[in-house]
Amino acid sequence: MFADTDAIRAFGAANSTQATDLAAVAAALSSMPGPAACAMLGPVGTRFLAALTDAVGQGSRAVVMLSDRVNAGHLTAYASAGAYEDADHHLGAAVSRL
Repeated sequence: MFADTDAIRAFGAANSTQATDLAAVAAALSSMPGPAACAMLGPVGTRFLAALTDAVGQGSRAVVMLSDRVNAGHLTAYASAGAYEDADHHLGAAVSRL
């Protein structure tokens, strides 16, 4: 059995970085639209601004969920690499007893 555990861990590290980036995007989205938008759009834009705020909030929540899933991929990659190494060690020990 062969698994490139360094590559698996590198993939996990890349997932961790991407999850952090996605969390930053979600944080930026959650701060939109800013307080100045009300003043700029005035009473005419109130309904538009409410719809925009709702859409941005939904987008932010979706990005948070994606970030969580990508981070779970990071954890799974590290656990998988460790499991491959354990299996290789146990198989090597079993073969040496033959």
